[in-house]
Amino acid sequence: MKKYFIYFFWQLFLLLFLITVPSVNPQSEINSIGSFEQNLPSYWTKGNEPTGATLSWTTDEFRSMGRSLKIEKTGTGDSASWISENMVDLWSPKHLANVDINVGAYVKTMNVNTNPANEDEMWWISYAFYDSAGEFIGETKLPIDQSTATSSGWIADTNGVGETVLPVDSWRTIISFVAGSNATGTVWADDFLLYARGDKPWLAGQNWNTAVGVPTGWFYWLPPNGGNDGVLSDGFENTVITDEQAYDGNYSLKFDPAGTHDGFVGTVKYPLDSLNVAVGDTITVSVWIKGENLLPDSVATVGDQWSVAITPILHNTYGNNAGWGEFWSSDIPLVFPNVVSFDWTQFSIDAGIQAGTEAFSVRLHPLGRFQGTVYCDKLEIKKKTTIPVGVKNEKGLPVSYELSQNFPNPFNPSTTINYSVPQHSDVSLVVYNILGSKIRTLVNNSQTQGNYSVVWNGKDDFGNSVSSGIYFYALKAGDISIVKKMILMK
Repeated sequence: MKKYFIYFFWQLFLLLFLITVPSVNPQSEINSIGSFEQNLPSYWTKGNEPTGATLSWTTDEFRSMGRSLKIEKTGTGDSASWISENMVDLWSPKHLANVDINVGAYVKTMNVNTNPANEDEMWWISYAFYDSAGEFIGETKLPIDQSTATSSGWIADTNGVGETVLPVDSWRTIISFVAGSNATGTVWADDFLLYARGDKPWLAGQNWNTAVGVPTGWFYWLPPNGGNDGVLSDGFENTVITDEQAYDGNYSLKFDPAGTHDGFVGTVKYPLDSLNVAVGDTITVSVWIKGENLLPDSVATVGDQWSVAITPILHNTYGNNAGWGEFWSSDIPLVFPNVVSFDWTQFSIDAGIQAGTEAFSVRLHPLGRFQGTVYCDKLEIKKKTTIPVGVKNEKGLPVSYELSQNFPNPFNPSTTINYSVPQHSDVSLVVYNILGSKIRTLVNNSQTQGNYSVVWNGKDDFGNSVSSGIYFYALKAGDISIVKKMILMK
């Protein structure tokens, strides 16, 4: 009996603290940051695109994450280039001095001019470093192989041992992918590298979005070392922005990991003033997800590590060279339906803004044992506001969909659920168990505007009494879905 109460107390604590199912609450929208429609990779811009050259963030060739940077050049007389933003960002405030740094990229060539006679005819990758005062420290320039017109595949173009050891820390690191003014042909670049040689690659400082797979506003972390060293594994290298599925627009984020390590795609940091929130506010983070090839029994077998989580993160720093500054975060596992696939469904979590918060970010995080395919789209942050339940118009009729907490709760064996419908709607009210399996359909019909009440007697659709435990009840009407939790305790 003692174990029974400890188990259900812990489950109740988690489920009351973590809102991990689709929900609609009275909210005011702050901003929508979760689009995947952007046409540039995060941290990269088109430096120069003269007549006779085409720069593209392309899907026709890539080494990882579905995309690469591409320069097609037929004209001469002017150079073409992709230029990074400051790659000293997010995690590390600087790239460190007195460390043997391995830099480079993977490149693939087609029909390039061969045996260049001068720099104007060359293709190259460069890393330029600047100190805390903005003064130029030095540059590592890596000529791309032009001994043959077309490479046999992806080739690692890297510096030599001891070639890049900074005399002082770099506070601004800029990567360039360049076709000289008289260079011609087509070159793709992917998986740019910056890491310390040796068994501790992170000692040089982190370098972000070198796999160029996610769009403006996002970044990724891939096992085993974040992707900065080009060593990608466990299926996360197949994380892509895809047009296979989309909830809003043409693209979504696709995860299809092998399920032995964590990996994630997250937003960049947003300062609180840009979100119009302050300490003490509660924000709701929501994302639309579609699942395929799932293993619905895995949650019961291995627990939350077979899950996809939303991770809200509070930062006490903001800005380039500020460092990551994470002082609170929580992986909040989402409760998927107990099925092998499900269509687009909105999942949401709440997070409170604590004292000391300067910025906020979110990551979408398949946990260590997750296997399956999920598409994510339209991640939104909203400020949660309080509106009295059961707001009515001058005629006493409801003006919004409402779902009240069941009473009594906990209950045995029956409980009452009240809800409101503001307009003529097709309405369903369904009870689910903790694994997302449907237990009882309480309402499934068309209803007019009004306030309604229904009693659940603790039995399933076949008339069998269900066991003690935590259950969800979901009101769905039109485009809304409101979910609450209740406890049957015998």
